[in-house]
Amino acid sequence: MASQKNRGIALLVVSSFCFALMSAFVRLAGDLPFFQKVLFRNAVSMVTAGTVILTRHIPVRVPKDCTVPLFFRIACGTIAVFCNYYAIDHLMLANSNSLSKLSPFFTILFAALFLGERVSRVQLGCIALALTGSMFLIFPDLGTLGFSAAVGLLGGVMSGGTHVALRALRRSSEIDSSTIVLIFSAVSTLIVLIPCVLCWTPMTGRQTVCLLLAGSSCAVAQYALTNAYRYAPPKDISIYDSTQILFSGLLGYLLFRQVPGLTSWIAYLLILAASLLLFLHYRREGR
Repeated sequence: MASQKNRGIALLVVSSFCFALMSAFVRLAGDLPFFQKVLFRNAVSMVTAGTVILTRHIPVRVPKDCTVPLFFRIACGTIAVFCNYYAIDHLMLANSNSLSKLSPFFTILFAALFLGERVSRVQLGCIALALTGSMFLIFPDLGTLGFSAAVGLLGGVMSGGTHVALRALRRSSEIDSSTIVLIFSAVSTLIVLIPCVLCWTPMTGRQTVCLLLAGSSCAVAQYALTNAYRYAPPKDISIYDSTQILFSGLLGYLLFRQVPGLTSWIAYLLILAASLLLFLHYRREGR
């Protein structure tokens, strides 16, 4: 049992590092439209999922009761990726990844609204603490709105919606996870193709390699995340997902000499504290 949990922790840390690495490669790709960067991310995910389906001979079918949650998974997921990539281009890596780590808190709210799940006072307190932390990123100076941080927060909100849609899809055993990834990646790739065709920016070989590495890092991160929760339940290991903030801060400093200010440090501490409290709450409740 302990070895299974340790495998889950290791995979979750690998996933967090690969997500941070994805952010770094996106930033290293330089001055390109964010939707052009998203194209590479989605295309790599589509090819990866398609390869898994072909090699394992998985039938691609969507049961009727999965149509609505799959639609919301695609809609929320596409908006979340757009917002995340925009935030990566305009914020420090640690800041953009901190905002994306707010998704579990919005998942609680959306699960209560759409799936009828109960929300405890401890959960509400953790949500309030995390949102307070995000305000230090959105309003770095008194009265000054950080538009890029607000976009990053919207990405966290949409990621929460994505998780609830996936939770609804998991209730059906007739749809495979690789099928969900393939359909989402294919549809979102078609959506992002429109602005790419209209406003394509020529790329250098270095930029192309960076974006392919970003897409590959994202694919590895997604599969590591999925397998992590097969070895251990979220209540036992989910806190290790927050290491993405630490990895992002380290990569941001090493590659771009990004040094967070006081308000950013306050935000990190509040968001990490909220994540830790939520993790301890779930362990105590045994969920």
